Amino acid sequence: MKAIFASVGVLATATVISFSATPTLVAQAPGEWKPLFNGKDLTGWTVAAGRGGANPSATTPPPSPWKVENGVLIGGQGARGSLVTTEQYKDFELELDFMLAEHGTECSAELVGPKEQNASKDPTCLYNSGITFRTGYQLNIGRREAGEYIGIVVHRQAPGAIRGNVLWLDNGDAKFPGLRRKQDWNTLRISANGPRLQVFLNGTQICDVTDNPTDPAEAKWKEAASISVQSPYTGGFEGFVKFRNMRIRTL
Repeated sequence: MKAIFASVGVLATATVISFSATPTLVAQAPGEWKPLFNGKDLTGWTVAAGRGGANPSATTPPPSPWKVENGVLIGGQGARGSLVTTEQYKDFELELDFMLAEHGTECSAELVGPKEQNASKDPTCLYNSGITFRTGYQLNIGRREAGEYIGIVVHRQAPGAIRGNVLWLDNGDAKFPGLRRKQDWNTLRISANGPRLQVFLNGTQICDVTDNPTDPAEAKWKEAASISVQSPYTGGFEGFVKFRNMRIRTL
């Protein structure tokens, strides 16, 4: 909100009479909701370069990691590469539904060893996706049982950072067992408004972060940037991430 003050001056016989109107608080209305994905094709998006999941060193071009079927955006299928919006966004609210394929039953969120490796016996437990915004912030989309939370992560050298530079600003649904519906559709709402970042999963707020980077290397994190979604690939598991009902509005 911002206060708007009106001031009027009246000139009469060399006497100036001035007065100020009572301050009026005016709330800036959010922009209109607009579809981020039209449900038909990849209009408004660019496929970033990626690597084929089955053979990353292959010289032949990898298969496209993204396709559209029945109004659903599908990424994965053994190929990697982010999908990036052609427009840039700074302060926004984004809503969408997602579904993440799952694999592996012996999953653990514990980190072990000097390299802070995940203790899961099955590496495909770590299958995950993500939504990146303002260049530096990512909403990770994964399985809390494997330590791949639905939460906000950045690459920053700081106390508590994993492997020296992977820092969870908020590990989100780690605090909410059972909130994410497994092998089913889930609804996300992401709000980026100034330094405050909020995330809601299935109607429950799971993240509330205020982050105001001062490092020059993170200066762009405060500015507008494209939004990207990650096509997942881990440990030979050729699964998928699905998105639908994607819409956005400016704040």
